[in-house]
Amino acid sequence: MNLRRTIAVVFSAALSAVALVTPVGAQPVQTGATTTYQINARHDGSLVDTAVGAPPLSQKWSRDLGGNVSYPVVAGGRVFATAASPDGYGTVLHAIDAATGEDAWAPVDLGGTYWWSALAYGGGRLYAQSDDGVLTAFNPATGAKVWTTTLTPQYSFTSPPTFAGGVVYTGGSGSGGTLYAVDAANGAVLWNQPVENGDNSSPAVTAGGVYVSYACEQTYAFAPKSGEPIWHHRTDCSGGGGRTPVLADGGVWIRDGGMAPSVLNTTDGQARGTYEASGRSPAPAFDGRQGYFVDEGVLRERHSRTLETRWKFEGDGRISTAPIVVNGYVYVGSQSGRLWALNGATGQSVWSTDVGAPINEPDEQNVSEPLTGLGAGGGLVVVPASHLLVAYGQ
Repeated sequence: MNLRRTIAVVFSAALSAVALVTPVGAQPVQTGATTTYQINARHDGSLVDTAVGAPPLSQKWSRDLGGNVSYPVVAGGRVFATAASPDGYGTVLHAIDAATGEDAWAPVDLGGTYWWSALAYGGGRLYAQSDDGVLTAFNPATGAKVWTTTLTPQYSFTSPPTFAGGVVYTGGSGSGGTLYAVDAANGAVLWNQPVENGDNSSPAVTAGGVYVSYACEQTYAFAPKSGEPIWHHRTDCSGGGGRTPVLADGGVWIRDGGMAPSVLNTTDGQARGTYEASGRSPAPAFDGRQGYFVDEGVLRERHSRTLETRWKFEGDGRISTAPIVVNGYVYVGSQSGRLWALNGATGQSVWSTDVGAPINEPDEQNVSEPLTGLGAGGGLVVVPASHLLVAYGQ
C-alpha cells in the first residue's frame, strides 16, 4: 500500500511538472511527423518527437536528388520530397526510407510546366501537386496512384496543399484566384471560393477556419466544411503573389513584401499588431507564445503578445530558412550551408554542422524551383540543401 501511495505521488508530481513546462498559448502539438510546409496544418513550424532527442545530432544519410529540393514530408517511416527535374521542365517525387536513406519506391515524374511542386500527407496517403493543377494521391507504402484530379478553371498553382480532417486544401490562380477543398478519399472538389488571387499561400487550417493570405495582406478565413466566408481582411491595394500564413496563439501571422508584417485575430480578422521585419522574411515558427523570426539573415525571438524582441542570434549573418522548433530546440540553416540548433528559451547555440551545400531560402514568389524548408519526424531532422536532402538524428 505504501509503495502504491509513493507511486501515485511521484506520478502526480510528474504530471504537475509537465503542466508547468507547457508553453503558454500552446496549441495542440504535432507529434512525430511533418505533414506539409512548415511541419503542420497551422504552419507554425512546431513538432514534438522524442525520438529526435536533444542535439548534438549526427548525419544519418545524404542524397543528391539531381535538382533543387522541396521541403520534406516525414511520416510512416519514409521521407518524401520533390526535386526539380534534371532533364528539363517538371519535378520528380522521391520516396526515401527514413532509416537507410535508400529509395522506398521508384521516383515518379510529376510533370509540370515549370519546376514547382509540393506535398502533403494525411489519412494514410501522400498528396502531390504540380504547378499546372494536377493533384495526385499516392499510397505512401508502395507509390501506387490512388486518384488524380486536375483542378479547374485555374491554370497556375504555387500554393502547397494542406491536409486536415479528410480534406486537401489548396489554391490556384490564372484568372483571378480560387481556393479549393478536395475530398481526400476520392479527389472530388467539395467546394471552392474566389479570392483576390491564389498564389503562394498554403492554406493554414484548424477546426475553426481555413486561412489564406495574398498580396497587400489581403487575407481570408473560410469555414472548413462548407467553405462559407467567415471574414476578409481588406487593404487598399491588391496584386499578384502571396505568402503562407501562420496560426499561433489566436493570431494569423501574415507577411507581404511591401507592408509591415501583421498579426490578425483568428476570430474576426482585426489587426492585433505589426512587428518590425521585412515582408519578404520567411514564415515564423512558434512554441507557445515564443515566436522565432528570421529577417535579414538574423534569427530573433519575440513574445507573441508584446512582440518584444528578447534575444537574437546572428550566426554567420546569412540565416536563410524558415525556422522550425523540435522539442523546444530551434533549427535554422544558412546560405553558407551551416545548420544550427539553439535553445529556444535562451538563444544559445547548442550544436551546428556543415550540411555540404547552400541551404536556400524559401522562394514564395516564383516557380523556378520547389518551395524549400526544413522538416522533422521519425527521429530525424531533415534538411534540403540545394540538390541535397540530408537527415540528422541520434
